[in-house]
Amino acid sequence: MNPATPDTPPLTTRLLHAGDRPAIEHFFLAEMDDVSLYWRFFRTMTPMTVNAYVAQMRFDSGCLAYGAFFGERLVGVAEISAIPGSESCTENRPGALSCGELGIAVSNQLHHKGIGRQLLSRLLDDAWTRGLKRIQLSSLRDNRPMLALATRLGFKALREESGEVIMQALRPADWPQVVPRRMKQAAAHATEREINCSAKIVNARCR
Repeated sequence: MNPATPDTPPLTTRLLHAGDRPAIEHFFLAEMDDVSLYWRFFRTMTPMTVNAYVAQMRFDSGCLAYGAFFGERLVGVAEISAIPGSESCTENRPGALSCGELGIAVSNQLHHKGIGRQLLSRLLDDAWTRGLKRIQLSSLRDNRPMLALATRLGFKALREESGEVIMQALRPADWPQVVPRRMKQAAAHATEREINCSAKIVNARCR
């Protein structure tokens, strides 16, 4: 459901880039409370730690970040990052991202409005098209809305660890794959740099 009224613009979603850092930081600090930040990052966040997190975000071929907007107002952020250290994701290099980890946050004022579903649907569509094979997420067991949304979007529970539910979605077998030119170029230089993305939110592992 789109919560826009005649006085507000329609909800739009798009890729985020480095120039969006100020808007992303403002979103985390102004649109979310301490509890929501804890559910997103699994730790207590302060203005200083939020600033540090946003400053180290990378917007390159190893990471995907989408934002939901009402006009210029950022009301949701969803990210998928590579997991360079896990055993089954050793193929995660620029241009060859195969296994990713998901994080999402939506403005406290706009929960249960369909924003999270629209944002994640757009992000997942892009991720599958780029060639990702598996995406994992971790949610606190008490975060039932997140667990329900993930289930509706095709995630299945793998296991539970210390109150966190680990879920995974697999790319549909018949999903069309289109590799953008910039990803092909990045693959040619895969040995020259490592993926460095900050969207990882918990101790979930691809296995």
